[in-house]
Amino acid sequence: MAPHSIEAQATATVIGTTKAGFSILSASEKLAPFRRLVPILTDGSSTYINASYNPPSNLVVYEAIARYNEESLHDPTAKSKWQATAQKTRELVARYINTDTANIAFTRDTTEGLGAFAGSLKFKPGDNVVILDSEHPNHAYTWMALREAGLEVRQVPSIVEAEKTGNVVAANAATFAPFVDNRTVAIGLSSIMFHSGQRNDVKDIASTFRPRGIHVLVDMTQQVGFAAIDIQDLGVSAAAFGFHKGLNCPTGIAGLYVDPKVILELKAPPIVGYGGVENVRGDLLVPADQLVYHPNARRFEHLNLSLIASVAANAYLRFYLEDMTPEVVEEHLYKLGDALRQHCKALGIRIIGPEDRKSHAPHLYILDLHDTRWHDHFSQRKIYLTPYRLGIRVSFGWYNNMHDLDVLVRALKEGIELGFPY
Repeated sequence: MAPHSIEAQATATVIGTTKAGFSILSASEKLAPFRRLVPILTDGSSTYINASYNPPSNLVVYEAIARYNEESLHDPTAKSKWQATAQKTRELVARYINTDTANIAFTRDTTEGLGAFAGSLKFKPGDNVVILDSEHPNHAYTWMALREAGLEVRQVPSIVEAEKTGNVVAANAATFAPFVDNRTVAIGLSSIMFHSGQRNDVKDIASTFRPRGIHVLVDMTQQVGFAAIDIQDLGVSAAAFGFHKGLNCPTGIAGLYVDPKVILELKAPPIVGYGGVENVRGDLLVPADQLVYHPNARRFEHLNLSLIASVAANAYLRFYLEDMTPEVVEEHLYKLGDALRQHCKALGIRIIGPEDRKSHAPHLYILDLHDTRWHDHFSQRKIYLTPYRLGIRVSFGWYNNMHDLDVLVRALKEGIELGFPY
C-alpha cells in the first residue's frame, strides 16, 4: 500500500466536491469523506461513540504502523529514520498547541508527564496544592504521593453537590480562590473533565494565580485532538496530554509542555537518564562531573521513546492539522453535541453539566441515565459508550456523523418504551 494512499483518496474527495461547485462546506461535510478511514464504523456492524475511552483506529495510523513494520523487517538503518520522524512529530505537536519545540517533551503517558513536573516543584513541608475532588485519579494521585514529603493536598468539594442536584459547573479562578493561601505552590486540574464534560476556565485560573507565584499544571488529554489549543494564550506553567484519545494513537506516547520561564524555578527531574542531561559524552562514559540538565522541557525525556508510537503520531498529526484542521473538528463535534441536546430535550433526558460551549467539551456528553438496563440495552444493539457515576458518557470523534446519533436516539426511544427509568 502506497504511503498516504488512503488519506490521499479521502482528501481528493473533499477537493473534488469543492471544485464541483460546493465551495462552502460545513464542518461535517468537510469531514464526511474521512469516515471511510475508520473500518469499525464503515462496516455497519456497530455504532462507536466512545472516543473518550478509546477511539477506534483508522487507516492513516494503520498505514504508518504498517510502514514501520515493513522498515523494521528490511531496512538496517530504520532506527535513525524513526528518530528523525520523532523530531518532526515534536514540531507538529508544537505547531498544534502554538509553542516552540524546545518546550515539548515526549513522555510515556499523561501520568508520567504530570509526575515529572509535580516531582520537580520546590516546596517546603506545610505548603499546599489545590485540586478538585473530582479530578482524574492519575492527576490526584500524582499530588497525593507527595504528601509524605510534607505537601498538603487540598480538594475543592464538588461531588456531593453535583450528585445531589445534578448541577455540574465548570471551574474557574473563583472556584479555587477560597482554598488558596500564601502556602499554595500549585493548582492542578484537567482542562476538560473526563466524567462530566465540563470545560474548566484554565486561562482565568492561570491569569489569576500565576502572577502570585502559583503554578498551574493541566491535564489536557480530553482536549488534545478534540479542540484547537493555544497554550501561550492559556498561560499555564505546564500541561501533560496523552496521544491515545483525541490523537488516535497507540498508547505509549504523550506530550509534556513546560513554560520556559518556569524551568529555572524547578529542581532536578524526579527521574533522570541520558535523554534529560545536556553534558553527556558521545562515548557514553559517565564522569563524576556535575549534571547539567537541558534548559527546557527536554530535561524530562528518556532516551528510549516509543518510536512506533511517534511514527503513528506523526502520520495522524499531519492528517489532523493539514487535512481536517482542529477548528473544523471542534465545530463538527459541537454540532453533534447540539443535535444530541435537542433530541434529549425532546425525550426528557437530561444531559449533565454546562450547556454553553465555553464551559463544555465539544465531544463529551453525560446522559442522566443510571439504571444498569440502559447499558445492557445499548450493548445488545452494539452501541459502544461508557457508564460513569454521573450517568452514561457519550463521546464523539471526528469520524461520527448524524447517522450514529440517529442510531443512539432510536435506542433511547426504545429504552423509554421498555420502561427504563430516566
